[in-house]
Amino acid sequence: MWVNPLLQALIDAAQSEQTSRTIRIVCTILVSLLYLIGLACLFLLVFVIEGQGLFIRGFFLVMGIIVLADYLKFLKALVRKRRKRRKRASKGYPAK
Repeated sequence: MWVNPLLQALIDAAQSEQTSRTIRIVCTILVSLLYLIGLACLFLLVFVIEGQGLFIRGFFLVMGIIVLADYLKFLKALVRKRRKRRKRASKGYPAK
């Protein structure tokens, strides 16, 4: 229950231009670590643990795919912001 607000706060800090570069990097690493641990656990539940029904395995697989899509969306937003900053800096505007 507390993981969702924590994760959202870390994502907001990682994408914010008002935080320092070091804080953005640390938040990005923490968010990536949480996502990768969650993905590994979900896919382990699907492919390694035996004795589960097909419906439960399918449910965990769909959850894993949703988490993977959300993680890729997060990374895409970070890359887009970095490209925008670089493009603005190359036009002569100061980088923030």
